[in-house]
Amino acid sequence: MKEKYFIVAAISIVLGAMILYAYNYFKPLPAPLVLIDYAKSTSIPYNDLNEYLIEDGNYFLWFCDGSTDCTFINDTALRPLAYEIKTGEFPEITFVDMTFARQNISPVKFKQSWGFSSYPAFVAIEVREGQTLIGSVIEWSLDNPIGKDDVKNWMIENNIWKGLQ
Repeated sequence: MKEKYFIVAAISIVLGAMILYAYNYFKPLPAPLVLIDYAKSTSIPYNDLNEYLIEDGNYFLWFCDGSTDCTFINDTALRPLAYEIKTGEFPEITFVDMTFARQNISPVKFKQSWGFSSYPAFVAIEVREGQTLIGSVIEWSLDNPIGKDDVKNWMIENNIWKGLQ
């Protein structure tokens, strides 16, 4: 009788181990964090931004990191706007990755350099003869989070909106 219990226990352990192994082997990998999926695939680390803005022209930047605020804007503003105009991306908007910038730069420095003190933020910049001119800015705050209409109006104001106004 003890032999039967021993055999059943051994088979159960082996079967359980096989199931656990198969589960771990076939489980999907976690999806990578997508900081932006409706903007140009160009992503620039904040520390490289001055090098990116060397040539004269207009630049439309989205300053953001991997925070829930950025995900919120992506999911509730950029995704519906892309769906509205039936596009997969906004090639005019360049993502500026702020992930490591927040560690060593104060909000006052951001305000002086880029026109905003908190992010996520959308900033229109014109570079003319080496001078950086800050245009329209919308920035996130707890009192006034950025919404779909804010982003759309910012795009319209900067002539990058491709849909109906």
